[in-house]
Amino acid sequence: MKKNNRKNIEVRYIIGIAALLCMLVCVVILAAGQYKRWKSENIYNKLAEATTVEEKKEADTEDDTEAAPDSIEGYKREAARLAVKYGIEVPEKNIDFDKLHKEVSEDIYAWIYIPDTNIDYPVFQHPTDNAYYLEHNVDGSEGYPGCIYTENYNSKDFSDPQTIIYGHNMRDGTMFSDLHKYEEQEFFDENKYVYIYTEDMVYVYRIFAAYQTNNAHQLLNFDFSKKENLLTYLENVRALGSELKIFDDDVVFSGDDQVLTLSTCVMKERQFHLRYLVQALRLQ
Repeated sequence: MKKNNRKNIEVRYIIGIAALLCMLVCVVILAAGQYKRWKSENIYNKLAEATTVEEKKEADTEDDTEAAPDSIEGYKREAARLAVKYGIEVPEKNIDFDKLHKEVSEDIYAWIYIPDTNIDYPVFQHPTDNAYYLEHNVDGSEGYPGCIYTENYNSKDFSDPQTIIYGHNMRDGTMFSDLHKYEEQEFFDENKYVYIYTEDMVYVYRIFAAYQTNNAHQLLNFDFSKKENLLTYLENVRALGSELKIFDDDVVFSGDDQVLTLSTCVMKERQFHLRYLVQALRLQ
C-alpha cells in the first residue's frame, strides 16, 4: 500500500509540474502576442502623429507652396480641384515617404485615412508574397495585427478598375475593425469619404456600400478590365440582398468607375468564410 501511495503521489506531482509548465508556456505565448500588438500599435501611432499637420499662418503656407517640390504641388493642385468641384476639404497630411522607406519599409507606397475612425495607416504591398502582410507586422515580426496592404494583382498608382485593401478586424479597435462602424446607417450617412495619399497625389473616394459577403477573391473571380463586367458587378452589388447591406441609392455607376474596396473579417463564431466590405468610388 505504501508503495502504491508513493507512486500515486509521484504521478500527481509529475502531472502538477506538467500542468504548471503548460500554463507557463501559455502565459509566455499570450504575453508575446500582446507585446507584438502593443509594439505595432505604438509604431503606428507615432507614424500617424508624424503625418498630422498643424494649422499654419497664411504667410507660412504661401512660403511653403513656393518652395514645394513637384510632388507636393501635385497634391495641392488635386486638393484644390476637388475642393472647387465637390466642395470637399481634403485633410492635409505631412507624409515623408522617403523617411518611411528608410526607417520602416520600402513596401509602403500609400497612406489611407478615414475621418472619425482609427483608420490612419500606411499601405503596404509585398512584391512577391501576397499573404506576407496578413501575418507580418510593421516591424517585420510575425503575427498579429499584421499590416494594411494590397496584393500585387493591383497596381500601386490606384489606376485599376478595382483596388482592394485588406486589414485585420482586431478586437482592440485597431487596423480595419472600425469598418464595422458602417453597419450603422447614421455613421454611413455622415462619414462618406476615404482619402488615399501617395508620394505625388491624393485620391478621394466616396463610399457607396457596406455589406457582408463571402470570401471569394474578387480580383481572381472577375475580369474588371472589361467595362461591361465592372458595370455588371456594381449593379449586382446594388441588387444584393443582405440584412447588413447599407447602400447609397443615389449612386450612378459607369464602366469607367474606379472602385476602392476595403476588406476585413467578420468577428463571428465559425464565420471564417465571411468578409465585411466597404466600397467607394473615386471622385474624378
